[in-house]
Amino acid sequence: RFVRDGARSLMAVLAVIYLVEIGFSNAQVGIIFGFSLAGGFVVSVGVMLTSRVIPTRIWSVANMLILAVGGIVLILSNDFWFLILGGFFGAYAASGAHWGGMMQLEQTGIAAAIPQERRTRAYSNLSIGSSAGRAIGALLAGLSTLLIETFNWEPIAAYQAVLWLYVGLNVLAAAVYTLLSNAVNTQPSPSPRSAGGESKREPLFANPFKAKARRPILTMSSLFAFDSFAGGMVFDSFLSFWLFTKFDMSAAAIGAVLVAGQVLNMVSLVMAPWVAERIGLLNTLVFTQIFSNIMLILFAFAPSAIIAVTIWMFRSIADEMDVPTRQAYMMAIIEPSEHPIMAGTANLGRGLGRIPSATVTGWLWSGALTVVPWIAAGSIKLAYDFAIWLAFRRVKV
Repeated sequence: RFVRDGARSLMAVLAVIYLVEIGFSNAQVGIIFGFSLAGGFVVSVGVMLTSRVIPTRIWSVANMLILAVGGIVLILSNDFWFLILGGFFGAYAASGAHWGGMMQLEQTGIAAAIPQERRTRAYSNLSIGSSAGRAIGALLAGLSTLLIETFNWEPIAAYQAVLWLYVGLNVLAAAVYTLLSNAVNTQPSPSPRSAGGESKREPLFANPFKAKARRPILTMSSLFAFDSFAGGMVFDSFLSFWLFTKFDMSAAAIGAVLVAGQVLNMVSLVMAPWVAERIGLLNTLVFTQIFSNIMLILFAFAPSAIIAVTIWMFRSIADEMDVPTRQAYMMAIIEPSEHPIMAGTANLGRGLGRIPSATVTGWLWSGALTVVPWIAAGSIKLAYDFAIWLAFRRVKV
C-alpha cells in the first residue's frame, strides 16, 4: 500500500496540471477523470466475479502493471480519446483503483487473517502506510517545480519526467505484491452437498441480494455510494487544481500542502482505534466526519491561500479517522462467510458513486460555479453521516 499510494499521490498532484498544460479544457479533464473512475468500478466488478478463482497475488500484480501502462499512455499521448482509454485503465483520477478491487482484496484479506478485536488497528496500520506513501508521492511531484525553476526545463518536459517515476513506482509495487502470503488469498468455501451426497458447484458470483445479511449490506453500500459521489468531487487532484487556479500555487507548494495533510491524516489514523474503543466504531466514523465535512464547506469560502490551507489542515485532522473504523465495522456486523460479499458490494457502491462525480465537477469548474463542488460535497457528506448513524445506531457489534 505504501508504494502504491505513493504513485497515486504523485498522479493526484500532477494529472490535472499536466492535462491542462498540454491543452485540455476543464470539462475535458473532467470527462477523462470520469472514465478513470469508471475504470475503478470495472476493476471492482472483476474482482468480485473472479476472487474465488484468481488469487489476490495475481490480481494485485496485474492491476499495478496496468496502471504503469496507463501512465506511459499519459506521457506519450496527447490525443483526447486515447487518454480517455488510458484513464479508464490507468486511474488518472488517482482514486478509481484506490476504491476499486484492490480495496476489496485488502479488506477481506485482513478480515480473514486478523481476529476481530485487532482489526481496527490492522486497518489503521494499513491506512497509515497509505498516508505515508501519499506524503512521499506528493513530495516527489514537487520535483517538477525543481526542474522548471532551477534547471530551466520546459513545464511539459518536467511533468513528463516526474510521471515516469509514477510508472516506476507501479512496477515496483507489482514486484512487492509478488511477495504476498497465501494467507490473504481469497479461498473458495467448501462445496455444499445435495441430499444425495453430491457436491453442488459454488457460483463464481456472490449475489448480495441472496445473502443472509443482505439488508445491512445493501443499505450500507447504497449510503457509501452517496458518500463516494461527494468524495469524488473533492479528491486530491481537484484540490491541486483549486489551489493552482485560485491561488496560483506551484506544484511544489501544493505538494507541501498534501504532505502536511497526510501527516495529520496519519495522526488521526493512529488515534482512531483508541477513540473507537471508547465511543464505539459507529460513533467514531460518524462524529469525526461531521467536523471534517463542516471544514470542507468552510474551505470553499477561504479568501486567501493561508486561510484555505489552515482550514484544510483542520479537516485533515479528522478526515481519515473513519477509514479503519468503517472497514472494521463492515466486517463486524456480518458473518465471516459473507465478508467478501460485504467488501465487494460496498466497494461497488463506492465505485458507482464516484463515476459521475469527476465529470460533474469538471463541468461546474468550467464556468463560474467553482465553489459549488466543495459546498455540495460537504452537504452530501453531512447527510450521509446522519443517515448511516440513524440506520445502524441500534446494530450491536
